[in-house]
Amino acid sequence: MNIDTLMQSLGVDTAVYRGGTLAAHTPIDGSQLGAVREASPAEVASAVGRAREAFEGWRDVPAPRRGELVRLFGDELRRHKADLGRLVSIEVGKIAAEGAGEVQEMIDICDFAVGLSR
Repeated sequence: MNIDTLMQSLGVDTAVYRGGTLAAHTPIDGSQLGAVREASPAEVASAVGRAREAFEGWRDVPAPRRGELVRLFGDELRRHKADLGRLVSIEVGKIAAEGAGEVQEMIDICDFAVGLSR
């Protein structure tokens, strides 16, 4: 499966990782996977400001509701585990089993966090 097919299966628009100036290479063979757009200092400052505002609202959400969102995130990870495992393998040069293991670890952390929210 090539990178475009993989990213498409994960719902990532090609424009997100093509046409930018910052190249991303796989450590497997050094080939270029894509090129992302670099953010300006103003764009970074704006994004950080929006994240801060979101956090301030998020911290007031009751823990069980936050846990529900984490549960849903874990469900998405489960649904796309195979493709995400392939992506991890390509990005960091791990064998397929290790890539899948990284995704499983994220799923396990989600399950743990959901339990803590109760």
